[in-house]
Amino acid sequence: MTTTVSEPQTPSPTEYADQISLRPYAQAVRKGDFDLTWFNAEPGGGIWGQWGIKAEPSERGITLMDVDRASGLYPGPHAPPGVTPRGAGNEPGLGPRDWDLNDKHELWGENLVTLYEEATSRQWRATEDIDWHLLEELPPDLERATCQFNTFLTMGEYLVNDVLAPWIPAFNTYYHEIKLFLATQLMDEARHTEVFRKRTFANGGGLGMTLDLGNALAAIGATKISSGDGPGGEPGKNPLFSTWDHVSYAIHVVFEGAILSMFRFGEYLGKTDLDKQIFRMVMQDEARHVAYGTMHLKYLLDNSPDADAQLERLNDLATASEMFFLDLFFMHPATVESCSILAGDGLDGIEKGLEIYKMAYRKMREEYLLRTESAGLNRREACMLPPDLPF
Repeated sequence: MTTTVSEPQTPSPTEYADQISLRPYAQAVRKGDFDLTWFNAEPGGGIWGQWGIKAEPSERGITLMDVDRASGLYPGPHAPPGVTPRGAGNEPGLGPRDWDLNDKHELWGENLVTLYEEATSRQWRATEDIDWHLLEELPPDLERATCQFNTFLTMGEYLVNDVLAPWIPAFNTYYHEIKLFLATQLMDEARHTEVFRKRTFANGGGLGMTLDLGNALAAIGATKISSGDGPGGEPGKNPLFSTWDHVSYAIHVVFEGAILSMFRFGEYLGKTDLDKQIFRMVMQDEARHVAYGTMHLKYLLDNSPDADAQLERLNDLATASEMFFLDLFFMHPATVESCSILAGDGLDGIEKGLEIYKMAYRKMREEYLLRTESAGLNRREACMLPPDLPF
């Protein structure tokens, strides 16, 4: 005999209002009896522990640095369990919550707080802060190459946001700085997607060919970039996106470091003042992302409980990351050839432009190596990015 379990019925709005009116707190307030547990708590244990301490505004206003300086609530090496913001108290009976990342060495960079303040003060609008009215008509080959290059960049910004966004809930609320900074980065990447996409349509071109991200991921043994390969899930096969040190190194140091170099190259390639303006704007954002990744890498190597194992792990990760992004982007025909056409001032100059593209690649590689060296990871002998492209 099968027993059918009926689903609980959702009350109507009137029934729900009647139910909550019977709750003890509602009945007490109707009698003028307020709880005030939060109000009458004695200072201590984090509850009103900062009472009377004022954060004085600096020239810019009240920054995160001003608050930390006044309160003395600097982040320690380990976060307590739970959802309590740093310096707050807990509701009586509030239980712990498990987070994926609870230790400072896993996520910190000494520039994290200042980068957040810079990010919030330097936001710009792709709709109004780009001089779209100055866009000039280009010959068809240059417009098509420009649109393909912008399509490649649009795809790259999608990739970064898709990878980073699921990680914000992984960080313990005690370390609010990383949550805030990553939120600004997601906004930056969204704006970059917006401006590159708008550029493809602004001059009669349109989006070009999408690079095959799926096959590139499969080539390194990745099944997906989703719940199984990120915070809160079982580690997947993808060596690039399984832990935060993987993600930050692969995205901030390798990929965005290379893209920062490509943005500088893009300003050189730009055939109109508007194209150059776009690259100047996105460059300032990208530099922040790379700066965090580099300083996080340094903090991780300097403070990891097992530095030797961490160094070995990061070198393995660097090898996979370098091959992944080289194959996915910088050896792809659509990227190589669109940049070469722009560098050569037209399809007829593609071979001349290829030599310029190869020079830009060498500069990108050297900047990457210098960045990792400054953080304490010497990749010069083991780097999988070849000194020269094979053509």
